[in-house]
Amino acid sequence: MVWIVFKVTNSPFHRIMNRLQQSSNGYVRCLEFFSGIGGLHYAFILSEAEGEVIASFDINTVANSVYKHNFGKDPITKGIDSLTIEDIEKYKANCWLISPPCQPYTRGGKSLDDKDQRAKGLLHLIDILPKLSDPPKYIFLENVLNFEKSICREKLINQLCLINYELTECLLTPLQFGIPNDRLRYYLMARKRSNSCESKDIILPQEYLKNATINQTWPLPSMLKKDCQQEQIHLESFNVFSLNTYLEELKEEEIKKYLVPEKYILKSFNFRFDIVLPTDRKCSCFTKSYGSHHIYSSGSLIQTKNLKFTNYNFEDPSSLLNLELRFFTPEEIARLHTFPLKSRASQRSCNNLLKNIVLPTDRSCFTKFTNYNFEDPSSLLNLNLRFFTPEEIARLHTFPLKSRDSQRSCIALNRSLNPTSENYQLLSITGYQTSFPERKT
Repeated sequence: MVWIVFKVTNSPFHRIMNRLQQSSNGYVRCLEFFSGIGGLHYAFILSEAEGEVIASFDINTVANSVYKHNFGKDPITKGIDSLTIEDIEKYKANCWLISPPCQPYTRGGKSLDDKDQRAKGLLHLIDILPKLSDPPKYIFLENVLNFEKSICREKLINQLCLINYELTECLLTPLQFGIPNDRLRYYLMARKRSNSCESKDIILPQEYLKNATINQTWPLPSMLKKDCQQEQIHLESFNVFSLNTYLEELKEEEIKKYLVPEKYILKSFNFRFDIVLPTDRKCSCFTKSYGSHHIYSSGSLIQTKNLKFTNYNFEDPSSLLNLELRFFTPEEIARLHTFPLKSRASQRSCNNLLKNIVLPTDRSCFTKFTNYNFEDPSSLLNLNLRFFTPEEIARLHTFPLKSRDSQRSCIALNRSLNPTSENYQLLSITGYQTSFPERKT
């Protein structure tokens, strides 16, 4: 599951955090349900809202260990469906962040919806919400495509309308925000009305469900109703980064660890693998089975050899062997969700966790304080200003140095870095190579 939260003035997260701060004396107190490895926590930090995530809840102990590594704080290892009113009210939270299990609603699952045991946690929160003496001012929820058609969503909408929340629903993909990952997800944002004037606008649940509009834009045009022939134009208009931006510079022996075993490919007659090139600007979403022998529709594979060959013959799987297809690494998948997974968890655990990772930010999150007061230089001290590194300067000239080059050599090269024939000759000797900067949060 992916939560798209951006540090921009018109983003869902930033807008609601601003409104919540204005209505709660400027301090936001969040409870994070189904917290995973903390994507929503990262999103809250990057929103720059004044406040804190005061508690998080998840039953997955591996995810909780990663969460503690990321934030230095243990989530509460307890089933959401076992939380009592007292368990929740003691935190005096004014914002809930909810990312419930997606399996009850996925197209590849049994689609048991509210009958699925994994839906019990969400249904419990829906049931407990009107019983709270002071319900949260704001609620964020994300889930997979098809949740918008579910009985669970209908029950949630019914409850929210009855206790006077106004709602906004969206279906959005990271592609709309420049991230090369085609992962359509459902988002709900709810705000509790507070004054009598607002209460006059109460909409009955049946009326809302009948006329509800699920937005497919925020803030850019929708990717859902695109002409396949115009896909490249859409990707251009969204300013989508190439996959190269997120890929590691793996050595030959490291690549071998991630190569798709030949037997997996040879047994897949006429199956159309989603093969991507490093220069492509879209890959499919990753599932829990990615990296295992269950490779059908579990995620994209990277072509590492014969990059000019793209006329694939899926009726002859052996013809794909010389492409040396490999899996994305856990770190690359984490980058595609815009933050690296810093954990000692095993690779299998990493892949399982990353299928549910929550997307905290994109490049626009780096929009920070810019109202500089140059008449008071001391006001700049807390900005932690630094120099560009030699490697960064080299990348800005589009041909970065290998990390083994000394800093002095880097600086010397950067001083004379113009794309002349002499410089290209020098670069070929000293080890320049084409690369892309890692995106960091």
